[in-house]
Amino acid sequence: MYDFEVERIADIIRAKGYSRVSLQFPEGLRDYAAEVVSKVEALTGAEVLISANPCYGACDLADEAAAKLGAEALFHFGHAQLLGKTEIPVHYIEVRLNAQAIPLLEKHLDKICKRVGLITTVQHVHLLPEVKEFLEAQGYEVHIGEPRGRVRYPGQVLGCSFACAKSIAGEVDCFAYIGSGDFHPLGVALATAKPVVAFDILHGQVRSMEEKKERFLRQRFASIAKAREAKRFGIIVGEKQGQRRLALARRIKQKLQKLKREAYLIHLAEITPENLIYFRKLDAFINTACPRITIEDAPRFPKPMLTPQELEIALGERSWEAYEMDEME
Repeated sequence: MYDFEVERIADIIRAKGYSRVSLQFPEGLRDYAAEVVSKVEALTGAEVLISANPCYGACDLADEAAAKLGAEALFHFGHAQLLGKTEIPVHYIEVRLNAQAIPLLEKHLDKICKRVGLITTVQHVHLLPEVKEFLEAQGYEVHIGEPRGRVRYPGQVLGCSFACAKSIAGEVDCFAYIGSGDFHPLGVALATAKPVVAFDILHGQVRSMEEKKERFLRQRFASIAKAREAKRFGIIVGEKQGQRRLALARRIKQKLQKLKREAYLIHLAEITPENLIYFRKLDAFINTACPRITIEDAPRFPKPMLTPQELEIALGERSWEAYEMDEME
């Protein structure tokens, strides 16, 4: 079902003369790791390592760890290229999903509006031209945003960038997400304030994001309200190469100090409740690393975990009506 481009990987290993490489998979693709490794080793004779550290995106590379183990290159699966400078060469394997979108769309055309924007992740970007042609033949006005910033393909969205969707938000009345999972379509719903319907072609399901969006916003409002009285803040700085926003963290610290609040810069690679549990004297955290933490994981933290924009609301600098997503451009 997924195309792991094993032959291409083998060609690269042979052409570059690699004798040891590491493969990095996001959690959703890790079940296929052993099968891919067996094929690559059989085709090349190279020693193949598997990185089992968490992987949340193209900004979350295991190149430094792989280099320490003697790997001459890293093959990173499931994301498009994002970072330029790395410890060792990184080859991105985008892993296209060999599935059809038209049958599911055809059964649920009543779920989308006539002026619709198409969005997806890298696994499905090859399907958008066909989906656009099909919908236009049914009388729909279809828009696909051009890539910008961190995004490489038309219509592609990342967990930290919804620029493709925002660029066409004024031209559409809703969005259709072609893919699986709720993380990306929920982000688009929040970033554009437009209805989003997810067409999950992997599981054959269709889901509206409206109820999830309202539940998310209620949770965020509760966290912001709790943080309004906070006196001591921990400002999270991500250690991963594509998530380091130290300059932003410093500006936030200076702002809080001017308001007579205590603020401390805390850096770490894995931002989890377990890694922050012993900062018991802090009242709230501000996350300047991966925005996914606030979308998916914030309810797991015992103290409020805010984005920089949510801190502005807590401090009275921004209205709740002006809520916006934290993005990395």
